[in-house]
Amino acid sequence: MLSTTSQVLVRNKEQFAEGRWLFVNPPEADIFSALDNPNIFGFHQFYDVFQQCPKNNKHLFSAHYPVALNHNQNPEKPNSELFDGAVIYMPKSKEHAALLIANMAACVKPSGNIFLVGENKSGIKSADKLFAKVSQRINKIDSARHCSLYCAYIEEKHSFDITKFVQYKDIQVNDVVCKIAFLPGIFNTGALDPASQLLIENLPEKLTGKVLDFASGSGVIGCFAAKINPEITLTLCDVSALATYCSELSLLANNLKANVIASNGLAEISHKFNTVLTNPPFHTGIKTDYSVTDKFIKEVKFALLPKGTLMLVANRFLPYPDIIKGSLPMVSTVAQTSKFNLYRAQK
Repeated sequence: MLSTTSQVLVRNKEQFAEGRWLFVNPPEADIFSALDNPNIFGFHQFYDVFQQCPKNNKHLFSAHYPVALNHNQNPEKPNSELFDGAVIYMPKSKEHAALLIANMAACVKPSGNIFLVGENKSGIKSADKLFAKVSQRINKIDSARHCSLYCAYIEEKHSFDITKFVQYKDIQVNDVVCKIAFLPGIFNTGALDPASQLLIENLPEKLTGKVLDFASGSGVIGCFAAKINPEITLTLCDVSALATYCSELSLLANNLKANVIASNGLAEISHKFNTVLTNPPFHTGIKTDYSVTDKFIKEVKFALLPKGTLMLVANRFLPYPDIIKGSLPMVSTVAQTSKFNLYRAQK
């Protein structure tokens, strides 16, 4: 069944019936078959939905839509490769929405439209402010299923450079400093969250072999692990293209090497590891969702070498110890704060 946001788009499908359209971060692949226009393309920052889409050149998984791909190569047909319009699904943070709007404004023809659709509780009512830098002609098109649909008219050509949205911050834990890259849309942008700090503060004195930073985000845990233990072979994975992009920038900023993988859970992880480190996610979009972490815990034993170790930090109220014991019987709490527990489990 389509999400409520996609249902609102189907209610207004005449808006997207003609021309070349780019749909940004739909929560499901079915929207592309629900609309009649064959010239609807997909831009995905989340690997799970990207995997559901047809494997063709109409779908791109990336931190940003590369404007260079849309630059017209034929001077006799100005803007022929730009899109007639774009549809953005409202993300969790307004800062992320602003990044996507700036990106789409550079991908849409002058006289084109950018639509923004989202649940009313998602921040969609700030559409006027979010569009202000690219348009002064903004209209509310529809309101249904506790969602709203807004449209902004793009009058002129815009440029976009994702590096202008990247922020670097020096993060210090104990005596170690790492320079970490952040983008809007990354968990705890611009700061070290206390759960990750608890894990980093309690990293083993000597990590060896192959180490996986699961749900790596900006790469902060993996960077500290590799900086403290430069001999490890490090892999970082995340479902988010923004996260893998930031992880690569963070590694580069600290002169570290690692394999960075986009993966829905552990699906793309083919190697086994001596240690898996994680501050796992508990949201899908704007909704609380523990299913990704539950699945990861049940499957992590298959990603561990014999006597391999899992170190997982989470809110104390979550029932993860019992779930971990179902997969890795040797579980202990190695550190805690008033809000978080750090668990260690061995295969």
